[in-house]
Amino acid sequence: MRQLLFILACCVGLVGPAQAQSDEIKAVIGNQIEAFLADDFATAFTFASPMIREIFRTPENFGSMVRNGYPMVWRPAEIRYLG
Repeated sequence: MRQLLFILACCVGLVGPAQAQSDEIKAVIGNQIEAFLADDFATAFTFASPMIREIFRTPENFGSMVRNGYPMVWRPAEIRYLG
């Protein structure tokens, strides 16, 4: 569970728990998960933080990392947003 939260935080570049941004953050995470479910790594890559985009350089590299290292993000059984 901690790994899932960590990768999502890295992917969307979350800075802190700002209540006003909660819906926007959920939308970004949801959109990225939808892209993963469609194997649309080019779109999923657009939601990644600048640091993650710099590290992986291409949507293909990013997609490979998620598929192989974080299958629970690539194909989640369920998604719950915590406070």
